[in-house]
Amino acid sequence: MNYVIINGTSFDVTVSISDYEESFSVLDGDNVGRVMTGRMVRDIIGTYIAHKITFFNNGNTAAFDALWDYLIAHSVEDSVQLEAADGQTSISYEAYYTSGTRKLIRVSGGVNFWDEFEINFVPMDAQVKP
Repeated sequence: MNYVIINGTSFDVTVSISDYEESFSVLDGDNVGRVMTGRMVRDIIGTYIAHKITFFNNGNTAAFDALWDYLIAHSVEDSVQLEAADGQTSISYEAYYTSGTRKLIRVSGGVNFWDEFEINFVPMDAQVKP
């Protein structure tokens, strides 16, 4: 099983992952709040399972740069299809991301070597709905 596949392409075969976080958040609609008794009334839209993945260069500089370029090229699309590790299996969902940052470590022989970068993949739709 791969840790991350973006639009059908597995990048963790050639690029390594140094940190992998899975999170969830529950989104409420407009009809949420406390009533006069103090009880909370929920208007749950659903639960969104997201992934924050930190990629690093494991020595395959070309593949690492290709992933960065791929993410930039696809950043203008509404979303990407992400398949990511989830529990003991994987989860596939439509996701978006809005930023990425990387820091130059060194230049050697005319080649730029970049530090790791982190991407937050945010689901477009709730994976768990009431």
